[in-house]
Amino acid sequence: MNKNVSRRRGTTLENAILDQAWLLIQQTGYGGMTMIDVAHAAKTNKNAIYRRWSQKCHLVMTALSRQVPEINFEISDHGSLKEDLTALFESLNPIFNIIKPDDLRDLISDMFSNIASYDFFSGSNHENSIRKSIEAIILRANYRNEVSLSINTISEKALNLPYLLIINEIVLHGTLVESSIEDIIDNILLPIYMAHK
Repeated sequence: MNKNVSRRRGTTLENAILDQAWLLIQQTGYGGMTMIDVAHAAKTNKNAIYRRWSQKCHLVMTALSRQVPEINFEISDHGSLKEDLTALFESLNPIFNIIKPDDLRDLISDMFSNIASYDFFSGSNHENSIRKSIEAIILRANYRNEVSLSINTISEKALNLPYLLIINEIVLHGTLVESSIEDIIDNILLPIYMAHK
């Protein structure tokens, strides 16, 4: 092994590993990539990878996060509840534009298989960016008099529903297509949020 390669440490080595992991995802897909493949491509050993990422899904999620532009979940006023919800769903497009649906579906499924169901639902039911956006969107819709719900009266389940529906679509299809967004908003979310109007 080249001495300059073998001496890589810290951020330099981590960047090399992440770069090669992302390259392999493009070439072989998530299912076809192994940690050993990444180690060979990055000219390091698998222990150097496992010390940083205990599972392949964690490595690939880190590699993916470096590729996706920062997503702004602070949705501006688009004039109506429906348009605000549409903008929220469409804010995720940068993710779907850079990773193949099969790879994203396999990655998310692998992530779920490596966490306890309690941890997943606990995380989804409390602080996450999509839920915070929904709170702001409902507040704005209340000000517009589109809904009678307020942050004080809307149920926790209703606030968490968009996040869970998005995850469901990714697990099933690996992406969010326009027809699915329309179906979720028109036939699920709007009827729930506007039920008491």
